[in-house]
Amino acid sequence: MFTAGISQAADTSVEYFYESGCLKCEQASPVIEKVISQNPNINFSEYEITAFFSLAKQYGVSTVPAVVINKSIVINYEEYKGDITLLETLLLEGIETAPPISDITSPDLSNYSAGWNTDTQTPLVIFVAGLLAGFNPCLIAVMAFLASAIVSSGGSRKDMLVLVTGFCSGIFVTYMVVGFGIMNTISYFPWIREFITTLMVLLVTFLGLWHLYDAYYIKKYSKSSFKTPRSFVELMSKAEGRNILLISFVGGGLFSLVKAPCVGAVYLMILEMLISGDDIMEGTLYMALYNLGVILPILILGALLAFGLDPKKVNEIREKKRVEIRLITGVILILLALMLNYNII
Repeated sequence: MFTAGISQAADTSVEYFYESGCLKCEQASPVIEKVISQNPNINFSEYEITAFFSLAKQYGVSTVPAVVINKSIVINYEEYKGDITLLETLLLEGIETAPPISDITSPDLSNYSAGWNTDTQTPLVIFVAGLLAGFNPCLIAVMAFLASAIVSSGGSRKDMLVLVTGFCSGIFVTYMVVGFGIMNTISYFPWIREFITTLMVLLVTFLGLWHLYDAYYIKKYSKSSFKTPRSFVELMSKAEGRNILLISFVGGGLFSLVKAPCVGAVYLMILEMLISGDDIMEGTLYMALYNLGVILPILILGALLAFGLDPKKVNEIREKKRVEIRLITGVILILLALMLNYNII
């Protein structure tokens, strides 16, 4: 980032919001520096948005890069979409046509503590969303099946723990690779962001409606419309002896894909939230936090099964409550899709 001098006779205020590691900000900064250097009568300030989120919110700024001129004109990425020539034109026009402000003063920085922002709940929200995805009847059913398979084959407690570890690792790695791949693609091709965002909103809506339909389907036919491929069941039934870790890892990876409508709906919502940012490292950490939330219930359930919990009881609970779980999940997903579509979250 650059530092511009502040003229004592300044009659125009320009405030620049950026984020460390933001690729779009690195592209925009030289353009802003050029325009500022050509206009000496400018009171220029720049803010790291994570440290000054409250200030940014006062201007309606939620994404970076963003420029606020005379506390009234806001220029964000969507207005120029990577076209730096257009960005320069918008800046010059904004500086020339912005309505005057009677007294340009520096904001009271005492209200904005560096290193903190008002959205500190984000990590917790992401982790809880992962937990909700983890507490899923499909997942519980598979874990009950795996436990039964180990018990019926005479497997030991150690075998059960190895199986659970491998299964969770497969889910975690698969979701990390897929999520990071999508985020990385968007960072190199920002023009596809809007398409992917729209696609994800539609997918989350569709999956929410599917969960509602599945609740009806279960109620009427006593079985789910979500189907587990027979090949997956056959693969997991072979998890014994020395191949437990490998097969359970592969099984976890396959499960995360074939059960995407059942487990991955909230994942799509989280991913859409993450791609609205530009810090790949932060997004990756959030993705890991979400995936940790997903596998935590499986780890806990696996440990309980290994130490004596009856798999039949687990399955009975799943059967009794799966209609309610489907209804709640469906309603939540549709509400989330609406909030994402209208930029409420």
